[in-house]
Amino acid sequence: MMTSENSWIVAWSNSLGFPEALPQWLYAVVALVSVFVFVVVPSGGLMSYLERKLAADLQARVGPNRTGPAGLLQPIADLFKLLQKESRVDWSWKENLWLSVHTMALYSTLAVLPLGSMAVLVNTEMSVFLPFWSALVLALGTMLLGLSQNSVPGWFGGIRVAAQTLAGSFPALISLLCTGVRSGSFRWSALAESQGFSPWEWTVFANPFQMVAFSVFVMSGLVLLAIPPLDGGLSMSDIHGGVSSHLYGRRLSLFQFGRFYGFFFWSVITVVLFLGAWDLPAQVTVSLKAGGANQVLALLELIWLLLKTFGLMLLIVWVAKVNSRSRVDQITDFTWKVLSPFSLFALVGASLWAGWRAI
Repeated sequence: MMTSENSWIVAWSNSLGFPEALPQWLYAVVALVSVFVFVVVPSGGLMSYLERKLAADLQARVGPNRTGPAGLLQPIADLFKLLQKESRVDWSWKENLWLSVHTMALYSTLAVLPLGSMAVLVNTEMSVFLPFWSALVLALGTMLLGLSQNSVPGWFGGIRVAAQTLAGSFPALISLLCTGVRSGSFRWSALAESQGFSPWEWTVFANPFQMVAFSVFVMSGLVLLAIPPLDGGLSMSDIHGGVSSHLYGRRLSLFQFGRFYGFFFWSVITVVLFLGAWDLPAQVTVSLKAGGANQVLALLELIWLLLKTFGLMLLIVWVAKVNSRSRVDQITDFTWKVLSPFSLFALVGASLWAGWRAI
């Protein structure tokens, strides 16, 4: 049975005209499918377009400008071209199995993706930690996908993914604890309520230690999910694409979109933890709730959250475009020797700061 915190699902179903007799688990399924179709997929197309435009500007090129008005339909054209390609090699059942595990582990995070005060499906003290479980299972599926290909690029790519995941998970987890020290809880709602609309109310600017935790959390996520420019485990030239070297057509499109989604959900979590979440000005929230305009409030919160998410993602893409890709040994050394000590320093400092403020 759903808790009162998740009653928004029933409210939304009633506003859409769904029968009241439907089981609550069906409401959750409809909510997850809606989030994927109406939020994640359009976000993927938009970020693909913005990334290509940004890369073109940095290289003094025009960028997509032929498919649709101003090239807006270029991501759709790229998808259709990729789907038409056929695999050059026969796939074994093991590769299909681990690609399925990779995909299911990745999109299981949809259930804990916070998209607004009225769009939090799972809101418990363990909500913040569930994406880590999915990321670890995702890394396991990616590693075994590479090992099942019976190829040198796939085998080494899988091992490098495992090494990066182990290195990135520790400082990311320690940095996450810093936000719980400030908010006193690991519920998505509590983490958002501990912040505000103004930047000086965000966790990242609460004290110097939270700023360090924010920086470590972002970079650890890039290592954990192999996001450029810290994606040496997947993209170095000596392994010719690594795990993705045998992927073509539909399987490659599924893998590539999965990589985008990993980047997207980590950016959303970063915004919720450190950058003010979905918080709107207090007077706007109060007036909309008093007028019963809950759908409008939820839409505005989602838009504000996505704007900050896209801003963070574009900043990371810009850094990736102007910096060279690091080797996997450099990435793991940097993670263990730099990010991990800084994360521990941030946790100790944030704890002392919170204790001093409580006196």
